[in-house]
Amino acid sequence: MASLSPEKLHFSTKLAYGAGDFGPAVTANILVFYLLFFLTDVAGLPAGLAGSVLMIGKIFDAVNDPIVGLWSDRLQTPWGRRLPWMLAGIVPFVLLYLAQWLIPHFSSEASVNQWGLFAYYTAVGIGFNLAYTMVNLPYTAMTPELTQDYNERTRLNSFRFAFSIGGSILSLILYILIARSLPNQPKAQFWQLGIMCAVLSTVALLWCALRLQERGYQAILEPRLRRRLGQGLLFTGLALAGVGLAHGLIIGNLDHLVFFLLLLGAMVGAFGYTLTDIKTEFHLLKTKNHQGSTVSAEALPLLAQLKIAFANRAFLFVIGIYLCSWLAVQLTASILVYYVVSWMRLSEEQSGTVALAVQGTALLMLFFWQFLCQRWDKKVVYVLGMLVWLGAQTGLWLLQPGQITAMYLLAILAGFGVSVAYLIPWSMIPDVVDWDELQTGQRREGVFYAFMVLLQKIGLALGLFLVGITLEAAGFIPRIPGEAIPVQPDSALWAIRFAVAPLPAVFLLFGIVLAAYYPITRERHAEIRTALSRRA
Repeated sequence: MASLSPEKLHFSTKLAYGAGDFGPAVTANILVFYLLFFLTDVAGLPAGLAGSVLMIGKIFDAVNDPIVGLWSDRLQTPWGRRLPWMLAGIVPFVLLYLAQWLIPHFSSEASVNQWGLFAYYTAVGIGFNLAYTMVNLPYTAMTPELTQDYNERTRLNSFRFAFSIGGSILSLILYILIARSLPNQPKAQFWQLGIMCAVLSTVALLWCALRLQERGYQAILEPRLRRRLGQGLLFTGLALAGVGLAHGLIIGNLDHLVFFLLLLGAMVGAFGYTLTDIKTEFHLLKTKNHQGSTVSAEALPLLAQLKIAFANRAFLFVIGIYLCSWLAVQLTASILVYYVVSWMRLSEEQSGTVALAVQGTALLMLFFWQFLCQRWDKKVVYVLGMLVWLGAQTGLWLLQPGQITAMYLLAILAGFGVSVAYLIPWSMIPDVVDWDELQTGQRREGVFYAFMVLLQKIGLALGLFLVGITLEAAGFIPRIPGEAIPVQPDSALWAIRFAVAPLPAVFLLFGIVLAAYYPITRERHAEIRTALSRRA
């Protein structure tokens, strides 16, 4: 192993890479926490139809993942295989995200209008999920291409998920501030939130795509243009932050507009900094071939690629681990607002502070778990995090209305496990790609990342559909737009509690079992890298 280059990355490179997950995280976080609630309690759809909207969108999303992954592997441009996809997907990604927060009117007859809304949100959801795949899947597939170092990959994913969880936290703060500024105006709340999240996502995605350089390809911006653009962005960022600060001083308060301008200014300024801080990553200037093997995927049919991917034993364990842990995250998040409002009898705004406690803890713990990963196997760290999270899920099931302090303590405890669910599975996938390269001589990052996300989305689609159907079967009463949130029957309250605690706990237990048998240890990965280096 002493002969292998460590392939360390500069700070500005890791910063720009992390920014690439900020945009998808900001949008996806609000959708996970509030889209089901928006459809039932703002747009006025029955819970069953709302769950069906989410299920159909995710199923179509799962279908397009392996297709986009395969095309991404095969694409050849002077700037690489991944970054052009991200640039092409930004505009439809942002516009379709905004379209999800509109409430068109189709008919004065309630049933006709509901089916019109169902068709509209289903179509927009399918389009948005396709655009999301275009920007996010090629991005995630870049991790093993940027560095081959075992520990550096974990550090790189720490930056990624610091931005991801940070974006989730900041979007929740935006929601809380908007809810305070526009009380009892949910339609206006979500529309303003959608606009602000769309702007932030655009900046973050451009930041990543224009700053990074793929291995063996030229940068999208030549050095002189990159430096000039960076200087302009630094000035613009300072100006935006100045306007936000001045507005805050004038009104004497930190409202959502002040927070948005300060955040946007900081992001634009950081974008500019990474463009002016030009550091050469010498290992990325090497040939497109890695350690003697071709980087691009062989032109095999989709079913053949699928067979190869699922013949990788380690890959099967990773997708199972990710599916279980991410299902627990998404199910808890999608039902949390109902749990806080209907079971704990608190305001909608307070659901944002509970989610903030979870995500804030996850962000802080991310670096603790990353520290442990430098010393222990990734699967050991995963099991530790899941055991802590199981304790939190048990507490949520036992929690009673009025126990507010206990609720926040459990939210913090859950954040310990959520942090591991973000970090560990995505840190395992690059090692799986190396194993596949050792066995086949091919690097198929796009295929592996696509099928990992495919199964996660199919499982999530079914889970959200079942949540919606279960709520409706349990007698859940949707809010009539413009009126107060109704009191739910005991059957609906039991269904909400079951979906927020015992059901995710089952998935966590399955994830622990799979992690125990995951075959790639630190020592095994060192052997794989050594074998690959000998092929060069």
